[in-house]
Amino acid sequence: AVVIGTVNGYGVYQDQYISHDYNTSSTFQLAWVGTLNVVGMDLTGPITGQFADHFGYRISAFVGALIMGASLIATSFSTQVWQLYIFQGILYGLGASLAFFPSLSLPSQWFKKRRGFATGIVVAGGGFGGLIISPVTTALFTKIGYRWTVRTMAIVHLVIIIPASALFKARVESGKDRAKRLKQEQAARELAATSEKELQDLKDAAARVPKAKRQVMDFTVLKEVRFLILVVLAFFVANAYAQKNGVSVSTASLLIGILNGSSAIGRVLMGLASDYIGDINTLLISGFCSSLSILVVWMFAGTSVVMMSIFCILYGFFSGSFVAIVPTVAAHLCGISRLASMTGIVYGGIAVGTLIGSPVGGALLDLSQGVNYRPLQLWAGLVMAVGVVLTVILKFMMNPKPWGKV
Repeated sequence: AVVIGTVNGYGVYQDQYISHDYNTSSTFQLAWVGTLNVVGMDLTGPITGQFADHFGYRISAFVGALIMGASLIATSFSTQVWQLYIFQGILYGLGASLAFFPSLSLPSQWFKKRRGFATGIVVAGGGFGGLIISPVTTALFTKIGYRWTVRTMAIVHLVIIIPASALFKARVESGKDRAKRLKQEQAARELAATSEKELQDLKDAAARVPKAKRQVMDFTVLKEVRFLILVVLAFFVANAYAQKNGVSVSTASLLIGILNGSSAIGRVLMGLASDYIGDINTLLISGFCSSLSILVVWMFAGTSVVMMSIFCILYGFFSGSFVAIVPTVAAHLCGISRLASMTGIVYGGIAVGTLIGSPVGGALLDLSQGVNYRPLQLWAGLVMAVGVVLTVILKFMMNPKPWGKV
């Protein structure tokens, strides 16, 4: 709730910047702060996931909380837009990534029968956080001013996330703990040796064991075709998902609120559904209904607030569930031993999709001078449809039966 609610709530900061603190900067310049924030969180996922798997989820979330708190404090003292890029954009995104991926991955380690439901509850916090944090932040701007609001949010991060990180407990041994255990076991065997010859034999045997070459990044999981398909379909889904911002300015606040609320509910309910019909089947249904909502409801909504609201309910419900299903699918495909790393790699694909999707959507709107949304809607719907096709391929690779649970 705290991390994703803050990331998704950048819009209230941008409004404040445009109208008060950075009113000499263009909207385009300020929009990049939010883009660097979101993309920075996802794009660093492969690195922060590796960090969490090696040093432990508790350490990762704790370091993430410190970085986010420090980045917001630095933001409150910033006076130039480029400083916002560094502190509120890149640095906060890095801290968010360190805290987010462990929390996203933990439920899949501890739950199997109710894995989807448990993960859905966790990620629903992002939707509810967006509903709560944005209006609270706006109210604080009026009460105590921009700079003290940002400092207050820094304190909120530290007070909530640090105790939460202390309660993180991974089921899978971290890379660092495993190396320590193996070293202790070898020392114990040497201590228990009854003769000089036996001791020397143990040392010789340990020396003959090939030592794994230390890698900054381990992408061996991408050699698994099924996981690679998951990464690619995440790219296409994110490419379409980024288009949610293409709404009328006059109704944006209402529609984003509806979208966030619907997304939170969808994450829980679709996560629960995945426990009964299978996570890949749920992913397929989510993608298909999201694509359909774009191509049928949004394309024919026109300027009707009612139709746009229906679109936001449907799209938010089904597309939001993608976040809940990805970790369970990753665990399904490759196990839970490197789950934070695998989830981070998938979100790296999401980051690339977001980077491409937003400019393409903006360019399509510019062609019609922001009047005709039809090309944008067609692009978003068809890109999402490609993700659906890839999900179908993944489904039949896992289970050739059309109605089989997978």
